Amino acid sequence: MDIEESFNLAIRRMLRASGTHYVLHVALSSFGFIRGNPELMLFLQNSIKDLAQPLAGIVYPMRRGDQFVVLNGDAGPKIGEITDYIMAAALPERDPKSSEDQALVRVFLIPRDYTALREVANACMEVPAAKPGEAAAGAGAIRPIEEDLDGLLNAWALNRLEIALGEIDLSPYLRAQTVYETDHQGHWTPLFEECFTSLNDLRRDKFPKLTLQIEDRMFAELCRALDRRSVPEILRRHRAKPGHRHSLNVGLATCHAAFFEKFVRESSELERRTLVLEINRSDLLHRPREVVKTLASMREAGFATALDGITLDLLPFVNLHRLDVDYFKIALAPGQMSLLKDPDCVASLKRLPRSKIILCRCEKESALPVGQAFGLTKFQGWVIDRLASGAGGSHGS
Repeated sequence: MDIEESFNLAIRRMLRASGTHYVLHVALSSFGFIRGNPELMLFLQNSIKDLAQPLAGIVYPMRRGDQFVVLNGDAGPKIGEITDYIMAAALPERDPKSSEDQALVRVFLIPRDYTALREVANACMEVPAAKPGEAAAGAGAIRPIEEDLDGLLNAWALNRLEIALGEIDLSPYLRAQTVYETDHQGHWTPLFEECFTSLNDLRRDKFPKLTLQIEDRMFAELCRALDRRSVPEILRRHRAKPGHRHSLNVGLATCHAAFFEKFVRESSELERRTLVLEINRSDLLHRPREVVKTLASMREAGFATALDGITLDLLPFVNLHRLDVDYFKIALAPGQMSLLKDPDCVASLKRLPRSKIILCRCEKESALPVGQAFGLTKFQGWVIDRLASGAGGSHGS
């Protein structure tokens, strides 16, 4: 799929998103002196990419030379500066008071300007009409996603996955794993049971050739698509066991989704009080203020909260001890064990309240003594399941 189709899908995704986006249309092809000068065209296109990168913007080049730049709503204060720079680079002798050159950069605010953006994008794409019989020949020829999806997750692949997820039974991929607390004398007490969709197993079975990058925004969108399918079922199971404590991995967007807000309104105090909402650290890094605000509102509604996905290498660079949550889930990845000897990492770890730390992904026997050395009592992982089972611990919650 080409870049223009990717942009087409990105427009639809922006319309469905809960937040706002800015889209800049840089109409380089509208100026003959730019069209006729390949070196200038390339210089301006690269300059636009350099402007967008620090703001996590995505640039979509069109075949005629135009570019669309997609920026998150928080880039609003920079929009004027960006447009001024582009105009100064392309039209250095322009009169700032003249409106004749304003056609170079046009700014759209989505969702407000969706229709206008759609019209401009359609005009730029100029997709040729299909030849007679082509459409009919292609109908029903969609390949299985395991054959269709190869390479990095992009907008087209995500759209393909969203369609496929509507036809996949996700119940075989729903998993549960208990978080335990120990007194370090061999006694294990279950705290709550984490419920989640095994993306690793789903990928292995359905799209093994697709490469997923956890910190990429497309990965967050994929998790959101999975949430729409799996979270309602997990909530249904939670309601079927009143008083049992469960945790649920949710993205920031899911907390504001209509079906989840409906659950918050209609659920009982007991159902909320026995549910822990785990938000991944990637949401915090991308949208910190909104995450803090959402976590506060969820706690006010009666939920317990957790920050998931914390790694040892992240600890020295963020002041997580300032975050008001009930639990911090820190992954004990074997490849990062050496960081426990790093003074900055250890100092950051000790700033967190020990009673709130859950050492998760404990896959080796050494996880328990490591946790004990730091005075930790809460653990999760396959090796902990074995230890708790061997000590007579329960897997229910």
